Amino acid sequence: MLGCVLAFSLQVTAVITQPAGTPTEEPKVDTPDILVTGERVARTMGDTPSSVVILTDEAIQQTGADRLEQLLAMVPNVQVGSGEEGPAIRGQDSTGVLRNLFAFLGGTRPRTTLQIDGRAVSYFEFVNSTVPLWDLERVEFFRSPQTTTQGRNAIAGAIFIETNDPSYDWHASARALVADSSTRQMSAQLSGSIVANQIAFRASGDLRRGKTASDLADSIPDVDIRRDDYGLARFKMLVEPAALPGLRIENTFVHTDSQSPQFEAVQRPFAERRTTGFVRTNGVHKVNVDSFTSQIRHDSGEAISSSLTFSYGDALVRRFSFPGLGITRAQSKDRSVEALVHWRPSQSAKLIFGLNYLEADLDQEIDISGLGIGSGSFEDRQNSLGIFGQAEIALSRKVTATFGGRYQRDAQDRNGLVGTLPMGIFVDYDEKFERWLPKASLVYKLSNDTTFGIMVQKAYNPGGTSISFRTRRQDTFDAESLWNYEAFLRAHAAGGTLNLAANVFYNDISDAQRQQLVTVTASDGSTLDTVEYANAPKAKSYGAEIEASFQPSREFAIRAAGGLLHTKLVRSVLGADDTLGKEFQRAPRFSGSLGIDWKPLAGLRVSGSVRHHTGYFSDDSNDPDLRIADVTLVDLRSEYRTGAVTLFAQAQNVFDTFYLTYMFDPTLASAGDPREFTVGVQLEF
Repeated sequence: MLGCVLAFSLQVTAVITQPAGTPTEEPKVDTPDILVTGERVARTMGDTPSSVVILTDEAIQQTGADRLEQLLAMVPNVQVGSGEEGPAIRGQDSTGVLRNLFAFLGGTRPRTTLQIDGRAVSYFEFVNSTVPLWDLERVEFFRSPQTTTQGRNAIAGAIFIETNDPSYDWHASARALVADSSTRQMSAQLSGSIVANQIAFRASGDLRRGKTASDLADSIPDVDIRRDDYGLARFKMLVEPAALPGLRIENTFVHTDSQSPQFEAVQRPFAERRTTGFVRTNGVHKVNVDSFTSQIRHDSGEAISSSLTFSYGDALVRRFSFPGLGITRAQSKDRSVEALVHWRPSQSAKLIFGLNYLEADLDQEIDISGLGIGSGSFEDRQNSLGIFGQAEIALSRKVTATFGGRYQRDAQDRNGLVGTLPMGIFVDYDEKFERWLPKASLVYKLSNDTTFGIMVQKAYNPGGTSISFRTRRQDTFDAESLWNYEAFLRAHAAGGTLNLAANVFYNDISDAQRQQLVTVTASDGSTLDTVEYANAPKAKSYGAEIEASFQPSREFAIRAAGGLLHTKLVRSVLGADDTLGKEFQRAPRFSGSLGIDWKPLAGLRVSGSVRHHTGYFSDDSNDPDLRIADVTLVDLRSEYRTGAVTLFAQAQNVFDTFYLTYMFDPTLASAGDPREFTVGVQLEF
């Protein structure tokens, strides 16, 4: 079965590095030694049990993607959905069980952490905003759970983005591009030394203006629903004082703002890509964020190194909608601190100890009087404490065992009222969740070229609350947990030109947080499908990811990636639950792609890819009327570099294939992007 997964991909350039060993006599193509860093320790891919995809800045540029969600669409066993939620990773919705209006009413419980330069971004930045890809060093996508290393909001995995660091050598770059949908984008960065070899800076900016590809009916007051814009300004300062050898301080200031529709709606006939009138569940999000992160590292040059990370974020989120249908304002502030100590008492042992603490305050206002409930406000206070450790022990020259664990405590205190008493709905929620989360792995080097291993870990996500429109009361749910079992293989051959990585996994999920669909009647007599929440006693998912790359020369490379996935709700709290025995929504059974990267002439680079996923359902009850069809997409890109100038052109979805990404009901859906041509120029100084 795994053989069908070998569908080659340019975009998913998960770089499989060569394990340490004796060099072969075969001709080799020099490739950078990419390390995996998201799990608190730098490892080669060969020593990393988790299923992870790494994209370097060069690889990201070759995909043609300009935002995170476009990269996610290229990763096997990841599905991006309608755009109003986070990606589904191995069938687990990273948004969490609370989505859209109910995430606003109950506070957020995402299942995936997005961390940028050491700061875990807020739910609103992850789900409702845009994450640009300009001036990045790398992106790491973990499909394996990351609760033991990251703490809360990581039961479905984690995404780590590292932007480029300041350099002591002066360097600048700029890029300008134009594309379909009235898209214009300008990006630039400047880096250099303030004090030679001691203080350096990097300033970067990215500004994009565009419109949606679909023709959305523009009737929401005070805002243009078709605008799809974002801007970013980032300033980093690096301090390495000569008087304190081994000390490194990096401070990062970031401002972002974005505006986009909640989702890019289409109504029947879907292929016309338009809405003709009132879509009361849609809206426009404007998100403005200011953040600061300070990372302090000290390496004594001996057996101990340590780091301390502080972060602060302030996000203002406004949702514009039709009067009474979810006009909202939310102010989110987060503060975190993390301390890490790495200790290597001997050549055969590595130890890590860490502590993480986070606080998040959320103040919200909402008007849902159009649903017969009224207006309201909420105060939400959350905090999380994680204490964790890990021991990596070389049992022999071929066998390495790793044992780790985490104590995690998550608390939420939420109060508020929507509507007016006695008919209003009051929320008074104050709960704390605690778990011990063990993890163990065993890595065996079959040879210098091949590594095999197994891993087992426990992951969890805390419970939470929302509101039931049916009972007009607070609606709570408990924590969910899973045991994750994985086996992995890493190999390379032909002098490092052929590389392979594969993971097989099984997730045994307990108390799975699930939605239950109910119908309520609004004050005007119309009906509305809404949800309530419960914990299903048992669910499961299993599958595999396999990735390969072959680079016979510096001029030619072929990449491979694919995923298999099977999901099932095994037991439910309801005897007549129509989701029992069904697949998870947004969980295609196969996803994969194939692509090449070719440099036929000096300065000229041509790349192309084909990606495919099978069909999937938009709901957990597997309604055939809400099934998304399989789709195959083709992307092309070419660039020519002469001196400091690079000219590029690309076409995404070359054959203008129409496809849906999610169906809300049989008459309303979201559509994937049509064919888009882009041309641009980039300058390096």
